Amino acid sequence: MGVWIVLVLLFAILGGVITYKLSILRWMNAIRASSTCTLICYVLLAYTAGTETANTYTSIFFGGSFVGMTSSHRLSSKGVVAAACLFGVISSLLLPFLEGVGGALGVCAFISVSAVHLTKMAATRLSLKMRNP
Repeated sequence: MGVWIVLVLLFAILGGVITYKLSILRWMNAIRASSTCTLICYVLLAYTAGTETANTYTSIFFGGSFVGMTSSHRLSSKGVVAAACLFGVISSLLLPFLEGVGGALGVCAFISVSAVHLTKMAATRLSLKMRNP
């Protein structure tokens, strides 16, 4: 169980960060970055670990890439890492209950990005209130 969650977090972070960094490039948008990275991840995993393992971890990578598709105005690189970690945890908890439901990865990614962004906004407001009582 411990190794599995570490791999889930690793693939979620990789999907998020690689997509985020590639989507900033002028010739690459977020959709191209997500689909290209996910395809490469699947081919590499299918070749090295088999299709069952590739299906499992590529879906986590793909969901992580949804996190990485967020705007750089909304989340920084650190924010993407935090949201991808949160995505890994949330998807591990929710996906077994949402099996067969379309959009489950996107919902988990949305919850993760929203939680990190709202936490960042709340911390900024609290910081401003502390400076100017």
